[in-house]
Amino acid sequence: MSEESNPESAPASSPRKSGGGKLKPLPLPVAVPKWPFLTADIIFIGLGYWISTLIQGEPQSWQIISILVCAGLGAGFAVAPFYFEYRAEAKAVEIAQLTTVAKEVNKMEETAQLIAEASANWSAVQETSEQTAKLAEEIASGMAATVKDHDAFMANANTEELSTLKLEVEKLRRVEADWANTLVGVLDLVYRLEQSAIASGKEQFIQTMGQFQGQCREVARRVGLVAFEAENGAPFNPEEHALPDGESAGDHAVISQTRLPGFKLQGKLVRKPLVAVG
Repeated sequence: MSEESNPESAPASSPRKSGGGKLKPLPLPVAVPKWPFLTADIIFIGLGYWISTLIQGEPQSWQIISILVCAGLGAGFAVAPFYFEYRAEAKAVEIAQLTTVAKEVNKMEETAQLIAEASANWSAVQETSEQTAKLAEEIASGMAATVKDHDAFMANANTEELSTLKLEVEKLRRVEADWANTLVGVLDLVYRLEQSAIASGKEQFIQTMGQFQGQCREVARRVGLVAFEAENGAPFNPEEHALPDGESAGDHAVISQTRLPGFKLQGKLVRKPLVAVG
């Protein structure tokens, strides 16, 4: 069995390059006989198999534990010789490496001389580096000051521009609200005239006022102001309809008449339609 273990350990004794580039063979590792460990492995596995043949019906705790112990010990004895060979090979490699290191220490004098030359050159390089670093620091300080001034200028400019834009937007909104209210007032007058024409019963007057109101609403629609009326007979909804001051609606009130139309500007509600309930 010891002769069989030598091929397994052969790769560990292959030549290895030393520090000088020459191949140096490592010492042959100690071969560990494997037959005692394999014999013990077979014994424990056979013992575990024998215990398993004794199980009749439900296995008992001692039987399960015995089988597991036998399996563990068998596996341990199977791995043990390879572990011991690995330790022996590792120790041999460590000894060879220490020997190589001891020889390489003799070459440290040349390395020390090179280090001394490098140290002499390092002084000149360090002086040049210090000058370069100082110049770079001055440039960085100047750039930082320039960037800071630029950021302050841009922040101030953005703040002033934002304030100006907000003021202009507020002015435009006020102008838009005043313009919408004025146009709504004009359309209310036209609506009242159209209702007066209907009340007069004169067909020609009614037709003329209807066309006039349609033309006025078309002009308003082109600038985004749309008039709409409540549907007669529809349930009264305080979210969508409004009543004149002093009037109130019951729970089941329905719309009987639109007194003034509602308006939307660019899809936004400007005024609810003013209605009468029955």
